[in-house]
Amino acid sequence: MAEDTGQTGHADDATAYRTRRLLETYYDLTLQIGERLDVHDVSDVLMLVLVAIADLRGAPMDAELLAEKLESSRSTIERRLKPYLDNGRIAKERRGKSVVYLWSAEAGQGEGVPADMSVDMVRAVMSMVFDIAND
Repeated sequence: MAEDTGQTGHADDATAYRTRRLLETYYDLTLQIGERLDVHDVSDVLMLVLVAIADLRGAPMDAELLAEKLESSRSTIERRLKPYLDNGRIAKERRGKSVVYLWSAEAGQGEGVPADMSVDMVRAVMSMVFDIAND
């Protein structure tokens, strides 16, 4: 079967190809993160990604802000976070009047799991960029 390059000579077709590659890469990265963290619910993957982003930026979120970002209730977020707190994938810490959620350095450090999940993620993004650049 021939490889779909997305090239048909029309500007709309090139845009559709780039959009498809972006969506495929997003999906691939979501699966990689879910596998890495052993999380099968895509909503939980997104929640953990938000916890990690906020913490790695130096501005961890509390349950109320997570609920706002995920368009959910605070109680739902706290309930969904509980298993990840219990197994150490995330941690919580009191900061002033707030309790914020932190990305655990041990998250996803299971047996046979590469120490740096960013390597495979960067490869996926670079593959997409290469494909689109050579479109």
